Amino acid sequence: MTNGLHNLVCILQFSDQTRWVARIGLHRFAADSAKLRNEVDAMHLIKEKCKFPVPRVFAYEIDDKNPVGVPFILMEFLPGNTAMDAAGGYDVHGGQIPVAYRQIFYRSVAECHVQITALRFSKIGTVVRSGEGEYNIGPFPGIGGPFDSATSFFEAWAEHIRFPLEKHRILEMMKGGPAQRVLAAINEFPSQIKAVARRMSCNNHGPFPLCHADFLHSNIVVDESFQVLGIIDWEGACTLPLQLVTFPGFLNVMPISFDSPDNYYKDGQPVDGQQRQRWKDREDYVQMVESVEHKDHVLSRCLRDERSLALAYSMMAYKNGKLGFYDKVIDEQ
Repeated sequence: MTNGLHNLVCILQFSDQTRWVARIGLHRFAADSAKLRNEVDAMHLIKEKCKFPVPRVFAYEIDDKNPVGVPFILMEFLPGNTAMDAAGGYDVHGGQIPVAYRQIFYRSVAECHVQITALRFSKIGTVVRSGEGEYNIGPFPGIGGPFDSATSFFEAWAEHIRFPLEKHRILEMMKGGPAQRVLAAINEFPSQIKAVARRMSCNNHGPFPLCHADFLHSNIVVDESFQVLGIIDWEGACTLPLQLVTFPGFLNVMPISFDSPDNYYKDGQPVDGQQRQRWKDREDYVQMVESVEHKDHVLSRCLRDERSLALAYSMMAYKNGKLGFYDKVIDEQ
């Protein structure tokens, strides 16, 4: 049993050794109800359209108007370990994919990634399944939509996003650094996004690919050889503009424009050895994506677009309260 900020999760084991996962909501907010419905609908879509496993949903309730009295979901337990916990877990490999398994794991993830982004819709938003089993796109909780264009999505994002840290906390964290510049970059970022939204919206009217909102190795179930057995945690899955299609989280890197210049040599290579290896791993991953894309090269093109990758990183970083040079990212768009 695990207890997080928003959910209580436990494993139910039956007499025949069958196991289910029970996830119980600890809060009763309308936004959480919408997220749960979207998550279930996204899992139905993936199960119908993709070859890799996702948990089968046995039952769910999106609010407390049920005999249990709380929102919940009952779903299939996928055997195996997450890639974060496999091969000894964090204590052994520090949350990194062990070198001996990286090529196998990356290739297996790339095959899944291509399948996910091949699911495309004419609008940007969350997955909604009708009573007839048809799939459409609905609004984002807190932002609105669905959006017919990338431009309208970026404008709405800029209108609603708020940096989670207060000014005094930012200044405290930036002692000894360019505090005022970083503070100005943070304050101006949403308006700058809005100002350049039309200019940076290539493929403005779609189709828009589906994306896993938390595509980390902690949500990828693997066998002993690190072949993918399934992908879990589809909360927040949505369609996005091509500019926000990015690498799995375990291959994310901070863009040079967002980072301090002191972290790079004159030739542009990172000072940090792990960062240099991550760059190489990203190139390997893109080549693996290309090898399974066939005629459709949308994903690999997105993963080679450094400007868009920097934009995607900075928008997620802003939402999470990360300090950085947001103005430099905008200057490159």
